[in-house]
Amino acid sequence: MIEILKQTALTLGFELVGVAAARAPSTFYRFEKWIDTGMHAGMDYLADRRKARSHPNSVLENVQSILMLGVSYDRVLAETKHGIPAQYLPLRGIAKYARGGDYHHWIRQRLRKLAAKHRELYPDARCRGVVDTAPLLERQFAVDAGLGRIGKNTMLIHPQFGSAFFLAALLSTEDWIPDVPTDAGDPCENCRRCLDACPTGALLEPYILDARRCLSYWTIEHRGEMPPEIAAVLGDRFFGCDTCQDVCPWNRPVPEPDGVDPRSLDAETFAATIAGTPLERRFKRNTKTSAN
Repeated sequence: MIEILKQTALTLGFELVGVAAARAPSTFYRFEKWIDTGMHAGMDYLADRRKARSHPNSVLENVQSILMLGVSYDRVLAETKHGIPAQYLPLRGIAKYARGGDYHHWIRQRLRKLAAKHRELYPDARCRGVVDTAPLLERQFAVDAGLGRIGKNTMLIHPQFGSAFFLAALLSTEDWIPDVPTDAGDPCENCRRCLDACPTGALLEPYILDARRCLSYWTIEHRGEMPPEIAAVLGDRFFGCDTCQDVCPWNRPVPEPDGVDPRSLDAETFAATIAGTPLERRFKRNTKTSAN
């Protein structure tokens, strides 16, 4: 029956599907070291809930298996751009993943349908679908499920989609046979383009990202003013940074949009432009924080 569930996921629009055993992630010790050295920057929610990531039981009690799912940026963005004011798109300086509607909505709609199929196939089991807001080391479980390998830029890399895809998971109390991780080895070999191209040196060494230097952190997660040394290299980046993905040989080149500078829009136009996108959630959060 797991094959039926996998096929359902593909029919719903997910492009990558694989099963991982729901066990303590083998790389949790690296995550703890990353937190202990302060590389999570101001993302205190990661430190506060670090133990929750030590086992997927924190997401679903008595979980046995995880159905890991992937879907390309291209598919989600193509299916979520309707309703966004076309006269203001694309905006310059926006990370590729955020150039359409909010991917959380696209994924959650399909996870609900996938969970319904799970209940039909396994009436005595429980499941829970999650996207990236759950305390789950999803990239490690994606590796375990055969969805790719971790690159030197810390991104999950798949031979077809490179690193330009979203991850989601359906956790289950049903015990499935795990898929076999790919044996393709290191996807980067001797390449170090991402390390050399990072404008702030946030990739301290292969597979280690210091968020305190990362422009994506400063333009998406950080609240308040940014340090002068970061602002000096920001360029036209407004929401995120794709440099380490842009230079990766696994990612096909995507031309930069010749669009509107978000900073040139008045408040009303800007609010209308980002409605329904990942940017809206970030700016609502920052506005609420400022009000407090």
